[in-house]
Amino acid sequence: VPRVLTSEQSALLERYVAAFEKYDVAALATLLREDAVLSMPPFEMWLQGHDSIARWFLNQGIGCKGSRLVPVDACGVRAFAQYRDAGATPWALIILELDGERIASQTSFLDVETLFPRFGLPMQLA
Repeated sequence: VPRVLTSEQSALLERYVAAFEKYDVAALATLLREDAVLSMPPFEMWLQGHDSIARWFLNQGIGCKGSRLVPVDACGVRAFAQYRDAGATPWALIILELDGERIASQTSFLDVETLFPRFGLPMQLA
């Protein structure tokens, strides 16, 4: 059962989706706590701090530009299915940990072959 979001949390998630889909990394960074964490299992990648996360998105993470996000509920929290290439390529299930009006962490699980079917997600968006 998904947790009920406050109006502030709902607004935060709307801003996150808008910034991510526009690939406005500066706006995305403002939504993160200063000590926010980004991880991407199964990669041994763990970044901390909104500045280092923003730098990653503008460099190694640039492949996320042009992504579309589809909301899903996972483990009682709001999550997003990420599709790269304007919806053509399934990429990750993103779980966000919220802390008040900021995002404390983003974990992107890349095992889409297992995860997307479990959530009833298509392997490609129309």
